[in-house]
Amino acid sequence: MALTTVLTRNSSMLQATTLALGEEHALIRVATWTRLTWTLREHAVTCTLIDGRALPAHDPDGALVELGRLYPSIVFVLLAGEELSTRLLFRLGRAGVEGLVLLPVDGMVGELPVTVRRALGRSTASAVIKVVSPSLPRRETEVVRLCLEGAQRGWGAEDVAERLELTRPHLSVGLERHGLPSLGHLLVWSRLLHAGRWLDEPGRSAESVSRQLGYSSGSAFRRALRNYVGMTPTQLVEAGGFGVVLERFVDECDLLIRPRALSSVA
Repeated sequence: MALTTVLTRNSSMLQATTLALGEEHALIRVATWTRLTWTLREHAVTCTLIDGRALPAHDPDGALVELGRLYPSIVFVLLAGEELSTRLLFRLGRAGVEGLVLLPVDGMVGELPVTVRRALGRSTASAVIKVVSPSLPRRETEVVRLCLEGAQRGWGAEDVAERLELTRPHLSVGLERHGLPSLGHLLVWSRLLHAGRWLDEPGRSAESVSRQLGYSSGSAFRRALRNYVGMTPTQLVEAGGFGVVLERFVDECDLLIRPRALSSVA
């Protein structure tokens, strides 16, 4: 479902999170704060689980506030045990880190899947599906969802088709029948929809976004953005980012989309 980073130095905690989330999520385990910040800059992460014991000792709330500022689209779940003082939790709540969820370690295996699923309701994939799903059959909606996930996990068209146990040509025919681009073009749009959300974030640049989305170079990413959206990265940010790409994508499709649906997520 999502590319998820787990910051912990505790093998039991890693095992518990892996058990709780199952195979739906691709997990990247990191053991240090420095490695976490590098991973968020270089990988297309949607959700980050943070073991409270791995927070920087000198300024734990400041470090979390800074991550939230740099990557507002990422959901941060803080796994809080008894070692986290009430005062720290109060400061974190008062700081208002966007996308931060506090989850007690006790009962984590049962609560974590629900917490992550609820938090991911604000993801790019969720926003796109909310707009297009009323106009599409279930299978085509699932293809769009898989393409948005695949854009973050380096999948090609054959990978998406394999997960649906259908051939790429068969899928493309079905997509085009319902007003969507072919599978290959849909994957490009999926990458650019993510890019529209990320380019405006302080922790990212056009070059880092191009790497996160699997482009061979920054120029290849900028060329795709120009060919599909008609803008440079700077122009896209100035014009409105994600909402602009979503509007262009809907225009490219032959879907009956209510303007209200677009305005609610743009």
